Amino acid sequence: MATINDVAKAAGVSPMTVSRTINNSGYVKVSTRKKINRAIEELEFRPNMIAKSLITKRSYVIVFVMVNISDPFHNLMSQGIESVCYNSGYTVMICDTHSQRRESDYMNMFRDRCVDGAIFHHLAIGKNQVEALESNGVKCILIDNEEDLTDVCSVDTDNYLGGFIAGEHLVERGHTSIGCLMGTLYPRQGDNIPYEDTFQFRMWHQRTDGFRAALDKHNIQKRFFFQGNALFDEAMVCVKETLDQIELMTEKPTAIYCENDIMAIALLNHMQERGLKAPDDIAIVGHDGIEMCRMLHPYITSISQPRYEAGRLAAQKLIELINGNEKMEKLVLKPTLMQGETT
Repeated sequence: MATINDVAKAAGVSPMTVSRTINNSGYVKVSTRKKINRAIEELEFRPNMIAKSLITKRSYVIVFVMVNISDPFHNLMSQGIESVCYNSGYTVMICDTHSQRRESDYMNMFRDRCVDGAIFHHLAIGKNQVEALESNGVKCILIDNEEDLTDVCSVDTDNYLGGFIAGEHLVERGHTSIGCLMGTLYPRQGDNIPYEDTFQFRMWHQRTDGFRAALDKHNIQKRFFFQGNALFDEAMVCVKETLDQIELMTEKPTAIYCENDIMAIALLNHMQERGLKAPDDIAIVGHDGIEMCRMLHPYITSISQPRYEAGRLAAQKLIELINGNEKMEKLVLKPTLMQGETT
């Protein structure tokens, strides 16, 4: 393999000049840069990243940390992050937390292995955790964090507006008896509680409050709230119980807002098993706009989150922080209605 000395000899310059060119760390004439880059290409020179990190004090590694890597919500967000990082010369490492212990282990690993930055999504990151990372040179961006940390940069989606849009849409469709399958609003009791059900209450409260506000605006009195769950297996159980309750009700909801698409898919599945049709028997609106909503028949109407844009902006802002731009920003992205066939 070619070395930096080989490149320097081929370009007729010193190894230090080659180093400055590679690291963009000092003045090098344009003509000299061209000769060095030509030599790098001809020799197929690959910089030693360990040596480079010792010089630049950077690892050029960013971590994307989430609570459940199997959640289909993450795919477009991951693409947005990876696209920006790739174009900026950074590698993305994806980390999946399942417990408080695992989250703590990751935090220690980030500090010990000197990653440059971290993007945390749908977690309950506290101020002390951010301070511990940043004291070790790790910049942080939060996406839809459980707690709003006032002096930490964040990219959030407007969950309140999403719930409001869902309620408005169902009222505009003529529904006056409307249900809501909620996420986990309060801590659950018992053993073996999924880690994400020990926090993530803020998002569900925001969606529920937005939905209530839309019904209040139109004076909709017949409203029904059912306990759902964001995890597929548990959502299937909750939806079955909800439909059992509805069968016994004198006045039944003609439409249901599901606070995420997993619940909407589970609802459509159980309705079809019982011979019920959407929207004829019960109209359905989901939330998140995941791709599976357009893979089923009928297509599920959903509140679409700008997931790719959220990932792109988070990565872009993180790299700015790493490069020394400490401007505090809190971005809030708006969801939109993705019209399907279930309303």
